[in-house]
Amino acid sequence: MDFHFMIDSLPKLISVIPMTIYISVVSVIVGFALAAIIAIIREKKIKVLSQIFAVLVSFVRGTPILVQLYVIYYGLPQFLYYLQNQGVNVKPGSLPHLVIAISAYSLNAAANLSETIRSAYHSVDKDQYQAALSVGMTPSLSMRRIVIPQLIPNLIPNFSNFFLDLIKDTALVYNIGIIEIMAKSNIIASFGFKYLETYLDALLLYLVICFVFGKILSLTETYVTRRVFSGKTHSVIKKTPQVDETEAKVGGN
Repeated sequence: MDFHFMIDSLPKLISVIPMTIYISVVSVIVGFALAAIIAIIREKKIKVLSQIFAVLVSFVRGTPILVQLYVIYYGLPQFLYYLQNQGVNVKPGSLPHLVIAISAYSLNAAANLSETIRSAYHSVDKDQYQAALSVGMTPSLSMRRIVIPQLIPNLIPNFSNFFLDLIKDTALVYNIGIIEIMAKSNIIASFGFKYLETYLDALLLYLVICFVFGKILSLTETYVTRRVFSGKTHSVIKKTPQVDETEAKVGGN
């Protein structure tokens, strides 16, 4: 075991941490936005779209992220070439690998997080929503004041698990030529033939990154839970102040 090589290699691996975090954060943000839309469409059972998204979610959740990455890596440029042949002004050859990676991980996040959102939504007692309607709130106001605040604490644990898995899954993007922690590890190891030492460095960095984000999300969950279940959210059902009645009437109009 060459500890000097490990120490010398560590700064080089640390220099590519921003790429790993960037892919993870951007993908989960885009994916969560798409997941919310998918969850709403499926819960409202919108014809055709609901069935399409159900199949898409099942497909994505049932296949490895590496396969999805390759499908988008090879399929997206071909789709752009097709659009180009149809007269659309696109340049398939200039498509950055980073865009392909974010597209693949965002699609994966959208499918998985849509199920997480639906699960959190169903965990909220429907009687509270009905009670809010009975005191004059509009459906949208009831969702904002009653359902969503209670949905979030139930959402965060599963969201945290998925996000940490996504960070670790970014190790696969080296397969399409993006230099992040795993790709940098392979490059460094190939020069000195010190594979064990370099991969131990990578393991340590992934452990630290996941620990930091896990701690942040854990603190967020604790704060949100205390905020929601402190009685402030539930008291809105019991009170019917004038401002709420006015807002309900405006919303109804």
